[in-house]
Amino acid sequence: MNQNRKSTIIQEIQFWKQNNMLPEHYCDYLLALYTEGDNIASDSADKSKKSKNTTIHPIVYIFILLLSLISLFVIYFTELSIVLQTAILASFVVFLLLAGFYYSKKQISPVIIYLVSAFILLILSIEIAEFIFEGQALYIYLSIVLNCFLWIFAGRKLKKVYFTISGILGLITIFIFILL
Repeated sequence: MNQNRKSTIIQEIQFWKQNNMLPEHYCDYLLALYTEGDNIASDSADKSKKSKNTTIHPIVYIFILLLSLISLFVIYFTELSIVLQTAILASFVVFLLLAGFYYSKKQISPVIIYLVSAFILLILSIEIAEFIFEGQALYIYLSIVLNCFLWIFAGRKLKKVYFTISGILGLITIFIFILL
């Protein structure tokens, strides 16, 4: 095969790999085929480039911690109306979920973002159930059960085992609590 044509094909496959146009293992196979196994140097360069940006910046963690603390403060230590509390906490949940999707698209694990948003949503739903149904335990339990089912669904949909396990353990715990 002509060397110029071969280098063009190799560049094209590398472009496909960088832009996720084909699965990475297909591109690796094609690169190994066309470079006759000499592509090891560029693979290690790609991996080192990817490994540089695989974590969330510490400022984001501090911001997430602040959001969770503000959420607790809004619910338990202020006299804001339930509508305002709901709007604030719902905006926190939406913001955190959008941040989670943003980081997952960048192939950075957004575990803490998803966990904090689930926690804030749980607090919000319990607070709404307490307000609407005037503290009746049945509706608070129902709110918790619905959150657990949401966690199970999210765990299966997003392929996050910790959500599935949390949802199942939450259901078991709430049913034991109700029965005792």
